[in-house]
Amino acid sequence: MTSTLIAGPGEEPVALAEAKAFCRIDGSDEDALVAALIVAARLQVESLTGRALVTQTWRLTLNCAPRLVALPVLPVASLLVAPDGAVLQGDAVLLAEPVDALSIDYTAGYGAAADVPADLRQAVLTLVAYWYEHRDALTAPPLGFDRLLAGYKRVRL
Repeated sequence: MTSTLIAGPGEEPVALAEAKAFCRIDGSDEDALVAALIVAARLQVESLTGRALVTQTWRLTLNCAPRLVALPVLPVASLLVAPDGAVLQGDAVLLAEPVDALSIDYTAGYGAAADVPADLRQAVLTLVAYWYEHRDALTAPPLGFDRLLAGYKRVRL
């Protein structure tokens, strides 16, 4: 199974001005750093939750596919390219029959930045502020960070 990002988000879930206000940064000297921290924090939150925060386009490629294929990046918004007869069911694709090779293009994400759940936006802001203050050391995530993501992590059995 290979999952490939085709088109990343058109915006970040947190604006530069919002992150600067959260970090209590007044000037514009470190705008590039804060912008880079926003991107890194979004990628970290997406990696830990398996979710796209802002709408993105993904391609899933499988060598062999059963009738029900769980899509790896959530929440799934729509199918763009899929085999004939494929139907989106929640965050999975139901195929008419198993196939030997499969490629599915789909969009995932909550929509625009304003549509991202508040606790996920808070997680991004928390990481930005924490990394801004602790840029010299590799440390564990900030206290309470895991709780912000807990409801969004996939449970595997």
